[in-house]
Amino acid sequence: MNKSVRIALAASALAIAYPVSAWVLGRQIESAMNEQYANVDGNPFVKIVQRDFRRGIFSSTETVSIEFFGETMKAFALRDAEATSAAMKPMKITLRSEIRHGPFPGGMTLAAAVSDSELILDEETKKQLAPILGDKKPLVAHTVYRFDRGGVVTLSSPAFSTTLPAAEGETPDKVTWDGITIAIDFARGMSSYTFQADAPKFEVIDGKGGHLRMSALRASGDQRRIFDDEPMLYAGSQKFSVGQIDAGKPGENGEGGNKVLLKELSYVIDLPVNGEFIDLAAKIGAQVVQVGKNNFGPAHYDFSLRHLHARTIAKLHHALLKLYADPAKLTNAANTPALFAPLTEPGLELLGHNPEISIDRLSFNSPHGEATLAARASLKDMKPEDMGNPVMLIGKLQASAELSFPEALVGEFAGDSKADPEKVSDEGAPGDAARQQAADLAAQGYITRENGTIRSKVAFGNGQLTVNGKPFNPMAMGGGMAKKSSLQN
Repeated sequence: MNKSVRIALAASALAIAYPVSAWVLGRQIESAMNEQYANVDGNPFVKIVQRDFRRGIFSSTETVSIEFFGETMKAFALRDAEATSAAMKPMKITLRSEIRHGPFPGGMTLAAAVSDSELILDEETKKQLAPILGDKKPLVAHTVYRFDRGGVVTLSSPAFSTTLPAAEGETPDKVTWDGITIAIDFARGMSSYTFQADAPKFEVIDGKGGHLRMSALRASGDQRRIFDDEPMLYAGSQKFSVGQIDAGKPGENGEGGNKVLLKELSYVIDLPVNGEFIDLAAKIGAQVVQVGKNNFGPAHYDFSLRHLHARTIAKLHHALLKLYADPAKLTNAANTPALFAPLTEPGLELLGHNPEISIDRLSFNSPHGEATLAARASLKDMKPEDMGNPVMLIGKLQASAELSFPEALVGEFAGDSKADPEKVSDEGAPGDAARQQAADLAAQGYITRENGTIRSKVAFGNGQLTVNGKPFNPMAMGGGMAKKSSLQN
């Protein structure tokens, strides 16, 4: 066989193999998309109301309509006959995708397929958005599917600047949005995914000079499905942050006024798996929390839920989905006890695994120093029958807390404009009673006072409340203070 014949046969084989491989890959991508849509089956908030997939040899098209909160909106509309149809209308979106099959979709990329999708609007919505977006598409997505049925999708929404309608003679409000981009890298069937979102700026300036600016909005996450048979239950981490929030309203003559400034805000959620259990730890913080001239930052609020039995969480999740799947019952306030009865069994089972709830850190700054609080609570060896016995519940409750705050805050919160922990204010000043109570507590050993700071530790266990290690009866304490106040008057 001469060389030219071999080349001709190779070319013929390639000409036959490429369409076949493109057709096979197109079928695989359709199957992968079917898997993703199957994940929302049973979700009462999201419903695929229509889907049309037309597969060809080298390309396919898909049009899918998705409805959000449809049954819930219908239930509220039936309950409230006076509600307007627009207010009760379910949210519905339609996406159209042009999919090019691999192995070289478009002749440039080595991939199973490449898809370009856009949001399809009805004519009325297009007309309403035209003054804002012009000819820009409200939402587009570009997806590259890998040969393992995973892929990367990049979504984007355009920037715009618009003015809102205003009454005659008034200055209109101005809204500016610098757009958003979201990148999601997903595994087959969404068994795991990572995401990154960025929105540079959102700003509203009202006609009277007030403003709200949010800049450097970001989000990221790394999620992995805990159980193969639980498509909506993920573990991992997520982070949301805002570089700065600046809000304010001018006072009279455009001077003074109220101002709020927040910088370096963050909300971090960690949800790791530890054997049969999952933990949830959340941290909320801001480096600057300025209200007027006072800065209360850095400020932190960290809380956690630990030792949550994963399979029981899944049972509770299914019970909640079943509850929300019947919105007619959900909107019937008269049937509230029976409505939430299905949550009792998984809820009690979850408590039986001895979960722990904690405020790991609550802190803020002040002109006088930092105030902090940490607390945790759990029910040890909880059993279903204990729920009907308050005495058993109290006996199994284990709780503790530690707090620390500047003593000067006592007078300030009580109403003194000039609180000084080293001096006693003039007789009758608002902070006197509060400072006297603090002195009484210190004398009894319930708090410690050192270098202008008040500290205390509170614990509850085996039915006993202690403060700084001393037995404490809040009822007796309240009576003693009330008696002293009465004698002083």
